[in-house]
This record gives sequence, C-alpha cells and structure tokens, in this order.
Amino acid sequence: MNCFGKSVEGIIRKNNEDSIYVSGEDTEIKNIFIVADGMGGHSAGEVASSLAIKTFVDSVKESTDNFDDNEDMLDILIESFAKANKTIYSLSLKDETTMGMGTTFTCAYISGNKLIGVHAGDSRIYALEKGVLKQITNDHSFVMEMVKSGKLTAQEARVHPKRNIITRALGTEEKVEADTVIKDITNCSAVLLCSDGLSSMVEDSDIEKILNENKDAQKAVEMLIEKANDNGGKDNISVVIIRKEVDR
Repeated sequence: MNCFGKSVEGIIRKNNEDSIYVSGEDTEIKNIFIVADGMGGHSAGEVASSLAIKTFVDSVKESTDNFDDNEDMLDILIESFAKANKTIYSLSLKDETTMGMGTTFTCAYISGNKLIGVHAGDSRIYALEKGVLKQITNDHSFVMEMVKSGKLTAQEARVHPKRNIITRALGTEEKVEADTVIKDITNCSAVLLCSDGLSSMVEDSDIEKILNENKDAQKAVEMLIEKANDNGGKDNISVVIIRKEVDR
C-alpha cells in the first residue's frame, strides 16, 4: 500500500484541533489509519483529538501481539474506542480548561481486501471503487438528520449554517456508541479518510476527479488540501489516503 496523510490549519483558523494517525514502516502497529477532529475551544479540541488517538492506539497494541492476523479486530477496535471515550470524558470532568471537549473519530483498519472501521462524528471514510467515489460512513450531524427526514437535500446540507453541529462525538458522554464498517475493498483503488474541513469545502465530484488523476497518495493529499484552501479553507483540513493495487 502507498499511503500518506497530512493535517493543516486551513486559511481561517489560527490553530489545528485535528489529529491524524497513519500507519507506516516506522509505526508500532500496521494498517491503522485515523482522523480525529477535536472541539471544545482554546486548546481543548487539540487535546481531545490527540488524546483519543494515543489512547486508542495504545489499547490496540495491548490487545494483540499479532495485529495483522487477528480475527477479532472489530471487537478490538470497539473496545479501544470505548477506552478512548472514557479517557477523554474523565479528563473533561476533572479540568476546567477541557470541560465539554470532544472529538470526531474515524478509524480504518485495512488488511488485504478488507476494511474494518469504527466511527463517530462527521469525519468520513470514502472508497474509490472502479473510479467512483463512495462515502462509506454516515455523518452524525444535525444536517444529516435533516437530510434523512427529507427536510434538506444533500447539497443544501453542505452550505447550511448549522452544518458543523455534530450529534455524536467521542468524549462528550460517559458512553458513546461507535458506528462500525466492514467492507470488501477488492475493487477499490483508494481509501480516503478526511475531516469536514475537506468534505465541506470540496465537492465529492472534485475529490473523485483528483483521486482518479493522481495515483500517488502524497500528491493527491496535497492537491485536495490545496483545493480546500482555494475554496476558502474555513476549517482545519485533515486528509489520509491509502492507495492499493487493483487487478484489472
């Protein structure tokens, strides 16, 4: 796999509350990719997103000595998600500076032709399948609830003034349920994880075009971030791309 990730402030924000994790040769665990978009004001969002990833990754490492071949990976991811939630929630109750903090959390474990994910919030996982971009997570957001009820179209939701209100986030309650994803990615040439700093600023059709035209993961990440900034860069932007070979 050819993978790359990057997180930037964007044009408007003065600090970056997003955090990412990209597995590679220098990481202790393999095949794990995470995007977390923190919230809480001041530095609390940054604390929440970085602490969520650290706690989650540490828990995964403790849970298995043979990470790539473990058949119970979904259970491990769910358990690690719960530990991360408990850690953030407990800290938010103890420290006034982090009161009310939370974070989106979107994780993909990729091994062979299988993707297993856990997810809360409005960061996303996309799969590029036979050249077509498909969102494979569901947003936990105010506007998505409006879309589901038929009160907004997907296009209206993208520009709605309340589009940043999320309905589920790690660390905001004592117990937070993780959505799970299990997907066969045999025909997928790329998997994309991103915060809403990308998805709210760049149309899916443009994301699809950039992924199809740029086979190198790093180049595609850089171009997507550039496009988000060109369109206003109103939020932190985090992008992780995993490229894989697909039999033709």
